[in-house]
Amino acid sequence: MKTTLIISEDIDASTNTVIDWCFNSLNIIRANKNDLKIASIDYQKEEIIFQFREEFISSKNITSFWYRRGYLANDYSINNNNKDLEYLIYSHLDSEWIEIIRFFTQIFVNNKVKSLGSYQVKDQKLAQLKHAQKVGLRIPKTFITSSKEDLLLRKKNCDNNLITKGISASPSFTFDNISLEGYTELVSSEFIQSLPDTFFPSLFQESIEKLYELRIFYLKEKFYSMAIFSQNNLQTKIDVRKYDDSKPNRTVPYQLPKSIEEKLNKFMVNMGLDTGSIDMLVDRNNDFYFLEVNPNGQFGMVSTPCNYYIEREIAKELI
Repeated sequence: MKTTLIISEDIDASTNTVIDWCFNSLNIIRANKNDLKIASIDYQKEEIIFQFREEFISSKNITSFWYRRGYLANDYSINNNNKDLEYLIYSHLDSEWIEIIRFFTQIFVNNKVKSLGSYQVKDQKLAQLKHAQKVGLRIPKTFITSSKEDLLLRKKNCDNNLITKGISASPSFTFDNISLEGYTELVSSEFIQSLPDTFFPSLFQESIEKLYELRIFYLKEKFYSMAIFSQNNLQTKIDVRKYDDSKPNRTVPYQLPKSIEEKLNKFMVNMGLDTGSIDMLVDRNNDFYFLEVNPNGQFGMVSTPCNYYIEREIAKELI
């Protein structure tokens, strides 16, 4: 029987649904956190021996691979009284591990294994925005500054409001049973005045007055798009992730213009991505703005309300 390797997380429900759609036609190895390790790599044979819990598996026996999210376990740990030396050693081991992962993904390519997703670290928001510009997509006016004076001047010269958000992933912290989430926020003059003269370099963008926003799941040159009418609710107007369960946003299936699909497809190819959740918005002039792509973003929120059955389409790619 064909064997499929899926790297995921135990809390990811979308992985469960994809597996259900495989209808027992695959021998599926689902590796969640710390389930899968690299035991050895034979460079000449281009073969990896994985350890999945107590079982050893050869990459030669894997016929399809899906990197959904999560990571491979590694066992390196250091106990050293010299924290500076410990940091340097960890930094070196991290770079060594990244090279191993690059070769790990290349082996599947070389052996023509069906694959989806990318385990490798991908460019984040700043590089994504530049790639989007290169293919002709609009992006909001964006800048990074660490100066209060510079920020005040830019706000004064900006026609619209400013927003701020994380440069890489949105921060998420939990301590003392308290969870803190980082959202996109409006930048008021009062907030700027409260800042010190200099601060950590932060990302700011011009706030676009949106007609609606789009969540688009991309799967190998196919687009599954949904319009979200979030602008009429103050709670979700700036960041749809601040979801209002008492007043859900209206969502509908959406057909992207062909010209936007062509640019997005070129963007995803240039980024080396075959799947991803793309965020865009449409302003009151019906202009489309690219915001970002999450290579491992959720797609159930698009699949279910729009009846796209994306999970079934992913299963087809693995069978």
